Amino acid sequence: MGPTARPSALASILSALAALALVLGAVGCADGPGGDASAATDALTSEDQRAIAELTEIAPRDTGVEAQIADLVESVECWQPSANLVEERTFRVICRVHFFGADEVRYRDVICIGELDRTPVADHCYPWAYYTDMPSFEDRPAYTV
Repeated sequence: MGPTARPSALASILSALAALALVLGAVGCADGPGGDASAATDALTSEDQRAIAELTEIAPRDTGVEAQIADLVESVECWQPSANLVEERTFRVICRVHFFGADEVRYRDVICIGELDRTPVADHCYPWAYYTDMPSFEDRPAYTV
């Protein structure tokens, strides 16, 4: 038999991140499906409302198809920023940009990372593609303002 293999620090970190993603995914799924534009906006703080209003302007331009949809955006829904903090005042949310294209309503998801103390709360968002063990838009309630 060969020497006992010890996991590298990178392997340990990756294992911990994978476990965290599974836990967060399970917690998110327990919250029920997202994408419900009728979610009660009274659950939002004034800070959340301001952040989502700003993200409503920022998210469409970062969908990767801005020139095609700029005038066709129907609505933008985002997760609640204060419920998705990654640090004390820094949030990470998924926003769904609904637009009309090819004779039907379509959507693109973007992930927005911002700070509640900034104006605007974020400079830009990034196109988001769901992959295994990562959060998807439907994992959390979504809000429009």
